[in-house]
Amino acid sequence: MHRLAATPGGWTPDTEGVIFVEQTPAPLVFLTAADTDIQSLSRASFPPDFPALRVASLLQLQQQLAIDTYADDVLRRAQLIVVRLLGGRAYWPYGLEVVREVAADTGAALIVLPGDDRPAPDLISHSTVPLTVANQLWRYLNEGGIENMANGLMWACDRILNTTFQPPDPQTIPKVGVYSASAKFKIQNSKSKIQNPKPKIGLLFYRAHYLAGNTAPIDALCAALAERGLEPLPVFVSSLQDPDVQAELIDLLKPKDSDGIDLLLNTTSFSVAKLDGATPNLALWERLDVPVLQVILSGGTQTAWASQTLGLSPRDIAMNVALPEVDGRIITRAVSFKATNQHSETLETDVVTYAPVADRIEFVADLATQWASLRRTPACDRRIALILANYPNRDGRLANGVGLDTPQSAIEVLRALNAAGYSVGDIPGDGDELIHQLTAGVTNDPEGRDFRQIHQSLSVTDYLQHFETLPEAVREGITTRWGDEEGRKWGDEEKIQHSKFKIQNSSPNRFPIPGIQLGNVFIGIQPSRGYDLDPSLNYHSPDLEPTHSYFAFYTWLRHSFGAQAIVHLGKHGNLEWLPGKGVGLSQNCYPEAMLGPMPHLYPFIVNDPGEGSQAKRRAQAVILDHLTPP
Repeated sequence: MHRLAATPGGWTPDTEGVIFVEQTPAPLVFLTAADTDIQSLSRASFPPDFPALRVASLLQLQQQLAIDTYADDVLRRAQLIVVRLLGGRAYWPYGLEVVREVAADTGAALIVLPGDDRPAPDLISHSTVPLTVANQLWRYLNEGGIENMANGLMWACDRILNTTFQPPDPQTIPKVGVYSASAKFKIQNSKSKIQNPKPKIGLLFYRAHYLAGNTAPIDALCAALAERGLEPLPVFVSSLQDPDVQAELIDLLKPKDSDGIDLLLNTTSFSVAKLDGATPNLALWERLDVPVLQVILSGGTQTAWASQTLGLSPRDIAMNVALPEVDGRIITRAVSFKATNQHSETLETDVVTYAPVADRIEFVADLATQWASLRRTPACDRRIALILANYPNRDGRLANGVGLDTPQSAIEVLRALNAAGYSVGDIPGDGDELIHQLTAGVTNDPEGRDFRQIHQSLSVTDYLQHFETLPEAVREGITTRWGDEEGRKWGDEEKIQHSKFKIQNSSPNRFPIPGIQLGNVFIGIQPSRGYDLDPSLNYHSPDLEPTHSYFAFYTWLRHSFGAQAIVHLGKHGNLEWLPGKGVGLSQNCYPEAMLGPMPHLYPFIVNDPGEGSQAKRRAQAVILDHLTPP
């Protein structure tokens, strides 16, 4: 065992050692799971004769030895202990038992309250003060904000410590409100009647962050959206679970007398839908009828995220990924992490805030821009790519999908697009004809590659220009794995020297792109990750960098064909298995480097949610489940 200092992200199961919260004793101790409570109290103004106050985060008090030590050093000399728990008794069971034992031994007053606006009799029943006292303090804290929190503690001291502060009653603060960011980011008035108004992007975040001034990620997102010609509409909410909050949101985001939002970025945790009934409650999302992108404000530190292959902690995954997936939200990236903003000498605690990460903010803003553009583009002008899996790389395995007749499904998708007004061109008569047209041109199959027709290609010069835009770690990974050998098949006859990367090959001087174009729809064959070049490598290998041809394929889709959305048809392709973090990807993760901020849809067999989750979490995919064969 070794002693650790408190960290902004708190204790996690991976923490080696024990975190000790070192404070001197005080008459009043406030324990909370919410960093916003600490932020508010650090900014509060108390009277000169207010009792000494100690504040600690429950995220730091997760280990039994840490709890026991804190109880002996601090709690046993307190006169009033307030515990605010988010998640109920099960969130901090050992700590709650210790605090109750301390209060019983010392005679200290104990007030145990829920951390949200939902009554929790089971929690409040652990309090040793009259129910009226506990309930009134809960009202102060539930309304939130710096003044309400300070007044609440002064009110409790008057009842328990015989002080005479006589603070005002709790001041009501709206549960829903528009964040006044228009001055900072030149946000256009949403009620203006100009022609072709900018796409409007809703942005939801917790009211607690607004009241505590913990809005740096929200400010950064608003700025990035505005820079891209979008109109951000940031709205704070107390909880999306509240029906009254949902009704107000509908009025704000989808008003009857003006245009509503084109897209919603949501930073709140958990899910709205409940799976304890016959059908999930999705009324809010159905009424809004726009894509909902889940933006993650991580509860961990940037250092921990950067060093972990998993990416996010189990706590983050549960609150900000898995539960939001129940609502069908599109998982994006972690755009901020906890960081120590300052140390409060009065409270003897670190004040932790969210610190945005610039390139993650940029990615989410780019993804929002792409979705908004797709929505605003007339159907006849939308450019869509349907990508078919191909493993092993033989024509006999082209368009293989588990439990799905993928070729015929592609035909049905094309017909549906045509009926919806998309420019599709001449649709093959059936799946067999589609395969015939695909195999008439170059495919992944090495047999016949030299004499088959190349319908579209990417020049080596264009490839190198895009290759140089990749993060350095990605460029080095590809060249270290594959060098320039793989590129010699398709490179320039002339010896092209470009930075550290060289391609020198015989004619032709272009990378062929397998597939056919039907109007504004491209039907492509996904390239291999390189397992065809090295049989020892595996389709799901977590450390197999993609080849140059692989990057050329997705570069052509994004920048030459101009795809506005990509559909990977059927279980399953290989993009979501490229190296990188499990969730909360960085710019050095290969799925992001290949696909970019692209709207992504993925028909997937319903009985394999585990592998489908890889595409959702690592490639921002919208999973469209299909049934198993009869």
